[in-house]
Amino acid sequence: MDYAVFRTRTTNTPSGGFLSILVRMVAVAAAGVALLAMMLIGLFVVLPLLLAGGTALYFYLRRRVRRARNHSQDDVIDAEYTVIDRR
Repeated sequence: MDYAVFRTRTTNTPSGGFLSILVRMVAVAAAGVALLAMMLIGLFVVLPLLLAGGTALYFYLRRRVRRARNHSQDDVIDAEYTVIDRR
């Protein structure tokens, strides 16, 4: 038969020592600073670039449609016709 031996820690020092708490606080603070930096970069860099790009694309497409509407092609005959029904 195989036996499993489990060892437990029986030291008198508390499990949440000062160094452990300090490391956790530093990790939480670093995560908070990183999240705040990402939010600020998104708000002040990415969002204005998206708005400017969308506005530029809107005006570019509007100008292209206006040119295409006013400019007729050379190989297309633009004419009106009337259908006469004979009986």
